[in-house]
Amino acid sequence: MIKQDFSNLTGKILIASPYSMKNNIFYQSLVYIAHHSNEGSIGFIINRPIDNGISLKNLLKKIESNIDFSLLNLEILIGGPLDLERGFFLHSAEYNKNLLFKPEHSDLAISSNIEILKDITTGAGPKLTMFTIGYTGWNTGQIEFEIQNNLWIITEPDNELIFGVDNSSKWHNALVNLGIDISDFSPHLANC
Repeated sequence: MIKQDFSNLTGKILIASPYSMKNNIFYQSLVYIAHHSNEGSIGFIINRPIDNGISLKNLLKKIESNIDFSLLNLEILIGGPLDLERGFFLHSAEYNKNLLFKPEHSDLAISSNIEILKDITTGAGPKLTMFTIGYTGWNTGQIEFEIQNNLWIITEPDNELIFGVDNSSKWHNALVNLGIDISDFSPHLANC
């Protein structure tokens, strides 16, 4: 058996394996890994929009600010099942104010502050932006265990894949980009 190295997943994209994790939030999901270390991992689902029609203005109505929400055209995505009261921005890294994460050698960064909203409305924000509610987290060794058990396929980040507007096709497109045909997978486990 070949021992694989999962020591640095920061900045990678995880693609949910076909037929895995049915009936949960990770089914056919893509996750951007913002931070991975021996202590665990943090990521954001990048293809799961909130379907209830909630607007960013309604979501952020408690914020006392002079932001013109009509200038914000951001879809709200579910970043994961953890900390659903908090919003995060996955964005291009040329914007570098108040960052939470900026993976080394990455063109992407994570922010979570009101300043980025103000900058987006004035044209001083990042070129590419995605807004998520919540995040995904793994304990020590958990993500490695899931990868070894074929729940995830690892790929490199791609701005079109991450920031593309058609969230319903991102998962399928990620597999196609790797040359993976879903018809090659079986929905059932079997032993020989």
